[in-house]
Amino acid sequence: MLSGMEVGSPILTVKNIDKVLEFYEKRLGLQVNRKYQNENDRSVYEIGFKKTYSDKPLLMLQYDPNAKSPSRHSAGLYHFAILVRDRKSLASTYLALRNSGVNYEGFADHLVSESLYMRDPEKNGLEIYRDRPSREWPRDDAGHIMMDTLPLDLDSLLDEINVQERKNAQAFPTGARIGHMHLRVTNLERSVKFYHEKLGLDITLNWGSMGAAFLSACGYHHHIAINTLHSLDGEPHSDGEAGLENFAITIPDRSSFNTIKSIMLYDSTSEQQKKHKSDKDQFLVFDPDGIQIVIKTE
Repeated sequence: MLSGMEVGSPILTVKNIDKVLEFYEKRLGLQVNRKYQNENDRSVYEIGFKKTYSDKPLLMLQYDPNAKSPSRHSAGLYHFAILVRDRKSLASTYLALRNSGVNYEGFADHLVSESLYMRDPEKNGLEIYRDRPSREWPRDDAGHIMMDTLPLDLDSLLDEINVQERKNAQAFPTGARIGHMHLRVTNLERSVKFYHEKLGLDITLNWGSMGAAFLSACGYHHHIAINTLHSLDGEPHSDGEAGLENFAITIPDRSSFNTIKSIMLYDSTSEQQKKHKSDKDQFLVFDPDGIQIVIKTE
């Protein structure tokens, strides 16, 4: 039903716009392609690439110096994940970011993908990753995708680029897009039910004993990941907090979009939901922890 679904640009509310912009521009090599005032009279910065790989922003920063700092036990963003085209692009990005002064938090081989992890100055988590070809994704006897968290072989990764390419390493040399979102939630079972039954995503992996689950559309390893590692029975996301404001999901098929819209809006009992109007091309929903999702169609 969700053929062609994509996860789109997150909006992050930040308190120190100069410091955060410096990170994304100077460290990650991105740039501000548009700035405007939103309906709440806050400055919004659309962040993207210097070359025209896409007319869509990679992410957006909303400046609110009075935003509240969220509790580390609350629901919200775990990380947003930037997908590069191939392993060579990941190698070049790894080296360019290291040379620019990025402090990596970790590296991982997830069997289906290879990942770099870091945080921006306001502790918003980022993953930069490349997918292995889907034919190489390991599967169990029932055909289900298998994932893990193993050490990343950085020496092997750097073998993807030659000496000259290492000297001129560029971040995101062939562009990138948002590949998935990883969220902190307060009740795993409740959130799995929402994303599976209401939004229509398939459950790829449910590691309930470890407090994590992964959901996707169209056979991908995951478009949405959720965990309760630090947020089990914690506080829901609330308005006015720094961190994730919302993220987008695009559903190209109009019929599927309309079906999900009717399910989401008809079943919604959220007082927050009732305050927001929808139109024929997009609508806003809240997950069980108050995390905002903009559902769009093209």
